[in-house]
Amino acid sequence: MKKSQFVKDLKEKDLVSSPFLVKFCATAVGKNGKPYMNLILMDKSGEVETRVWEDVASYMGQVVRDAIVHVEGRCQSYQGRRQVVAERLQVLREDEVEIKDYLPESHLDADGLYQQLLDFVATMKDPFYRALAEAVFKDDAEITDRVKRAPAAKSIHHAYKTGLLEHVVSITGMLDGLSRHYGEILDRDLLFLGGFFHDIGKIWELAYDRVTDYTDEGKLIGHLVMGVELIDRKIRELESQPGRIPGAFPTDKKLLVKHLVLAHHGKLEYGSPKEPQCVEALVVHMIDDLDSKVNAITKFIEQDQTPGRWTALNRNFERFFYKPDWALEKLLKAQTKSES
Repeated sequence: MKKSQFVKDLKEKDLVSSPFLVKFCATAVGKNGKPYMNLILMDKSGEVETRVWEDVASYMGQVVRDAIVHVEGRCQSYQGRRQVVAERLQVLREDEVEIKDYLPESHLDADGLYQQLLDFVATMKDPFYRALAEAVFKDDAEITDRVKRAPAAKSIHHAYKTGLLEHVVSITGMLDGLSRHYGEILDRDLLFLGGFFHDIGKIWELAYDRVTDYTDEGKLIGHLVMGVELIDRKIRELESQPGRIPGAFPTDKKLLVKHLVLAHHGKLEYGSPKEPQCVEALVVHMIDDLDSKVNAITKFIEQDQTPGRWTALNRNFERFFYKPDWALEKLLKAQTKSES
């Protein structure tokens, strides 16, 4: 079944007749005592809230997360946001659709991004830090495969295929520039490892073959601990390989790398078990935060369809955002394309 409509093109009062991937599904009871379904539908262009008010019982147990569902209904505006009111749902088999139409991904090439990552590794000077980076990104085929596919988050920022790698390469480039700007104040190689490893545990924390969600390990352990466990494991492997590193991995270097991972959320209330206690940890935290926010806000502006220079209210940032010329031009092109 050919995908005829995409989320980004839906406008108020549009008739909807197209397949979508179910990202979230829950049943609730309305004020009238009747059950209704609350869905989040998605495709590669975005996601949209959806309500099902009629025949709910017939869909329960069939319309579930990860299902591909053909939806017939209408798009409306509700509290400033688009919402689809679905009148009919039909669950489709996977062989009836092109699954790539439903999974968002980076606009950048995964192999090209990975080569940029390896190029950064090749410029590292410290033999211990460089060997650690090579042990993870050159020697481990499983990690290579996962890093090329993983999103950086379940939602909010870089929440699409290859998003983690895009994020890592982006912040490493900024860390490289800051290391030149500040000179000897910052250890460039240590900064790089902070950029490389701060979110590396997400390749196991998240499941991302279709809808992104947390794994059992992700829920019970989390990516910060997973990252530290990986560092410990790779250092033990390096020390067991004669001639791979000049000697035993220095304790202070190991502690600093692990600290950058554990402190990268910045504050205890944000999930970091430690706050940044060296300059490199502070810089990695702030650049990570900057890159994630720029990506999240950019995606929000791109998908916003509010007329004029200002977006609708962004609930995560609790503010409206000004639309620059590039955003208005992109919106105009999309509208012209959909009308033609």
